[in-house]
Amino acid sequence: MEGHMKVRPIDAALAFAVAVTVIATPAYFLADFEARGVQASSERHRALSTARLLAAAPAEQVRLCEATRRLPDQRVVGLAFALTEGGLDEYDIEREAMLFACGPDGSRQEVPSALEARLREAAGKVKASQSESGGEGVCTEMGDGRMACGVVRQGGGVAGVVYQPGAPALPVLWPALVVLLATVVAGLAFGRTKESAWWKVALGLGVVAGLASSLLIGRATDSVVQAATALDSVLGVSAAYEPATGPIFVLVVTALFGVAAWLLLRPVSGFFAEFRHRPFIYAAIAPAMVGMVVLIFVPFFMGVYLAFLDNNRNFVGLDNFIAILFPTETSDTNFYFTLGVTVMWTVLNVSLHVVIGLALALVLSDQKLRGRAIYRVLLIVPWAVPNYITALVWKWIFNTQYGPANAFLALLGMGPVDWLGQSFWTNFAANLATNTWLGFPFMMVISLGALQSIPPDLYEAAEMDGASRWQRFRHVTLPLLKPALFPAIILGTIWTFNMFNVVYLVSGGGPNNKTNILITEAYRAFRVLKNYGLAAAYSLIIFFILAAYTA
Repeated sequence: MEGHMKVRPIDAALAFAVAVTVIATPAYFLADFEARGVQASSERHRALSTARLLAAAPAEQVRLCEATRRLPDQRVVGLAFALTEGGLDEYDIEREAMLFACGPDGSRQEVPSALEARLREAAGKVKASQSESGGEGVCTEMGDGRMACGVVRQGGGVAGVVYQPGAPALPVLWPALVVLLATVVAGLAFGRTKESAWWKVALGLGVVAGLASSLLIGRATDSVVQAATALDSVLGVSAAYEPATGPIFVLVVTALFGVAAWLLLRPVSGFFAEFRHRPFIYAAIAPAMVGMVVLIFVPFFMGVYLAFLDNNRNFVGLDNFIAILFPTETSDTNFYFTLGVTVMWTVLNVSLHVVIGLALALVLSDQKLRGRAIYRVLLIVPWAVPNYITALVWKWIFNTQYGPANAFLALLGMGPVDWLGQSFWTNFAANLATNTWLGFPFMMVISLGALQSIPPDLYEAAEMDGASRWQRFRHVTLPLLKPALFPAIILGTIWTFNMFNVVYLVSGGGPNNKTNILITEAYRAFRVLKNYGLAAAYSLIIFFILAAYTA
């Protein structure tokens, strides 16, 4: 609209404010996110290092408190604890697992029953991690904002510390940015010089503001890293944190956002020029746009960012994508097998949805059918019920011992089938049946609405020309259904491609993750493998596949 409406200086001023916000805000939150991650990693590392020192002490409260008092760094200790190993003593008498606790100053502490239950649960997780993966320790949330980190003692039992996580203090740059914005907005709004010159001034000040703020933020983040490394050296343990942050990294990111802001400057100015003429329209869509930015774009770009990091927040480039696309012999899953399962799952489901939904719509559109309204309501019920409830019901249906599916087979004189056992095809069939039940009502409703919009005169004319029922369907019904069916098929494909609940709740990806689709594999990387970068990379791959499909 810039060619039809004059862009005034105030429009350029507002556009510049948006541009500076685009530059400074992501840099600030990126640095804050990185600093929090680095501090959390450092605190966990120091807590585990302290727990190892405590684990070397004898399992007695006096010795534990003495070891706590001698710690080189007591700031990480909110509470030191040790849980002895239970079992039988030399006289075969049951020995209770004892829990000792000491304060950071080495004083004895009585453990409340609620805290004792949490500590015993944390100790159980530590021992489970040691037996399953040979891990050196585990940190777990206590449920009250505190963290508990513990290691397995050589003589049995667990030793560890409880601490309160801190938050890094980044400099607050908003006052400086507000002053900068106010100055530039006032100058652009009331300046008398040529507008082109103000564009250059705005661009220059925007770049300077973005680079300066990102440099300060990067320096603050660097100080957090240096403090963490210094505390690690006090403990006598080497911990080299190389976070994907710091002045250089944040400057690069800010420069990219600065380019985006520069490209948006003129279009945004045109937007504000048009906004002055149609304020109500843009005010009406503003809440939806804000919701899209907060709920869609921000998580998406955070996922893109995480896809290039490892669990220690080190920049690893394309390593996560390479690990997915080029699996090794030791990999427990194969991306291309999972992709094939996902494609087969999507094609079969969408085909069944369309065929069943269209067939039912043709039946319900028959004017001679009595009780059509009742049938419509009943057939929409599977779509109205939440899919996780439906998935659990169908999992019960396919239960080997008491499920209705095997009961029906018994009536036919057939033996029971272990639907959710070790067979890929039975697990896949159970998932397919569940999702078919969930998906056909949507296609039925879309098809029914499209059928009702077809003029009856077309059918009458075709019948007068001697067209059979099949010819009327092929040459009249189907062509007129395509404009409504194609968008529905695209939506159904996207939903089915990402149908997490059915696969996760019915088969659980079994057997051995063979019925997993890409979205459940991404969840597995997040939940089971605890590899957040790998999970983010999976999500990006899914996004690009679906973007290519809809393009």
